[in-house]
Amino acid sequence: MRFPPEFVDRVQEANNLVTIISQYTQLKHSGSGFMGRCPFPDHAEKTASFSVSESKQVYHCFGCKKSGNIFSFLRDYNGMSFPEAVEYLADKAGISLPEIQDPQKNEQYNEVQDKKKQMLKLNKMALHFFTETLKRVSTDHPIKSYIQRRKLTAETIEEFQIGFAPVEWEGLANHLHRQNISLNLAEEARLVKARKEGNGFFDIFRDRLMFPIVSASGEVLAFGGRIHDQGEPKYLNSPETLVFNKSKTLYGLAQTAKWIRSEDSVIIVEGYMDLVSLYQAGIKNLAASMGTALTAEHAKLIKRMTNNVVCLFDSDNAGQQAAERSLPLLLAAGLYPKGLILADAKDPDEFVNKFGVEALKQKIESSPELFNMVLQMWMRDYRGEASQKVKIMDQVRPVFDAIPDKRLKSLYAQELSYRMNVGLDWVRAALTAPLNRPEGSRVASEYSSGEGTQAVLKNSEIPARKPLISISGAPHAEILLLQLSLKSRANFEQVCSQQILSQISHLGIKTVFEKAEQVYRQDDSKFDRLTSLLIEYVDAPELMFSNSSDLDEEKEKKMISDCVKRIQQLFLKDQAKRIGQGINKNDTEKLQEIGELNKSRLSLNKTDKN
Repeated sequence: MRFPPEFVDRVQEANNLVTIISQYTQLKHSGSGFMGRCPFPDHAEKTASFSVSESKQVYHCFGCKKSGNIFSFLRDYNGMSFPEAVEYLADKAGISLPEIQDPQKNEQYNEVQDKKKQMLKLNKMALHFFTETLKRVSTDHPIKSYIQRRKLTAETIEEFQIGFAPVEWEGLANHLHRQNISLNLAEEARLVKARKEGNGFFDIFRDRLMFPIVSASGEVLAFGGRIHDQGEPKYLNSPETLVFNKSKTLYGLAQTAKWIRSEDSVIIVEGYMDLVSLYQAGIKNLAASMGTALTAEHAKLIKRMTNNVVCLFDSDNAGQQAAERSLPLLLAAGLYPKGLILADAKDPDEFVNKFGVEALKQKIESSPELFNMVLQMWMRDYRGEASQKVKIMDQVRPVFDAIPDKRLKSLYAQELSYRMNVGLDWVRAALTAPLNRPEGSRVASEYSSGEGTQAVLKNSEIPARKPLISISGAPHAEILLLQLSLKSRANFEQVCSQQILSQISHLGIKTVFEKAEQVYRQDDSKFDRLTSLLIEYVDAPELMFSNSSDLDEEKEKKMISDCVKRIQQLFLKDQAKRIGQGINKNDTEKLQEIGELNKSRLSLNKTDKN
């Protein structure tokens, strides 16, 4: 059977050459790859001369000179034909074989691949521009002060290829133009944007410390920019492109994958600076989710390197919700997740500065299983009442549905029995009893059928991790912003350009925006279907519709701006309140930070009055 190129690529990406070869010979970490004795029977050797590169997914024996990729290894070692090797690897990854091959689709695939190559080349040029810009700025430049304040060394900056986007509106655009690079392609790569009025393009990233998002093979996929002064958003990330899918990408693996493999464990942090600062401090088996929720694809990516995961969460409500979301996803992938909340610091970097890296290592070493941590959250006010027991089992049930290992299910059931002070038989019965879901709820029936977090709802590009997304009880400004966004393509583009997502307080509204933007960025022709894709997966569909059908375009733009300002004001107020909890009047740094937040909030108020 002849397979389409896109299917072969998908199968190859879903498997790991190191895992395959490790079935036949012992591989040990060496430099940037692995070394072991040659597994081929016609090459008897006593010393290790067989090299495997995990980042490039190739092998080479310095003795017998055999080399190749995952398909050639299965051909030469197991005698498989190429189609047999593809089928074998597809089966290992749980990928269904295609029924037919369409030559026209192959031609389209080749065109897409050519554009991807051009985009990757363009991203590498942008990386060079950002790194060179950082080298050229003066020592008294604010970005250098920020780097010094964050204690980033020259070695770390070089290893992670950190750069700087200048404050000018057309710095990168002019540079690419001088290099005869198509700015239309640069716009597709989400590096520049065409002006709405007049000609020309302007840079998307300006006056930010730039972190390239690099694949394990060294390709520059996208960028993240961090502001070095007060302002929002703190992080500005590349939207999805032909070469970048954030739900399948973890930051830092180009530098950290070898450490994850050698430690047989990965520590998941939230953002670029968390990863870079911990790496510099000596904790190197890291990956960062870039401020987004972990996905099933992230879990599969982790599975290729290790089964052991420690997730570092913030101590606020968002951290608790992230723990709850991550638990079934990680368990569904067959991983063994642990969780850690750093209650004594706002992030890992602050914790290390306060207590030292050894203290953090000890906390990571003694971190509890994520299941137990989440269960403890759910049982915070547990008094043993019958209704509480039923509610907890309703929360636990989706987690159990996601676990493929029956042994782990059995042990977790015993843990529930002990903590809730109920019989093990009752726990087992509660976990297998029919779910009390509204009749006709397709979301509920698919989730309870055992597909759990891995289910992809039919006729929709939007994955469901929970039976319903709750948007009830969200602030009025956030609901109104969602309504206006889904009303027209122009409104949606306006909201996306505001970069307001990180400041939305209600998890359900934020989740709906994330999913809507993900579908739209992948194919903007699907805008008209967004509402229909989302509507049956929210708990209050009526809240998605606007009553302001008679407003003209200008009034809607004004309403969107007002909603954005209100959300920003509430966000700044909440940030100031959070920082102010438990501080004393001698803590000048935090008091100054609160003052800056309040000043920003007041400036928004003045803008409203004007």
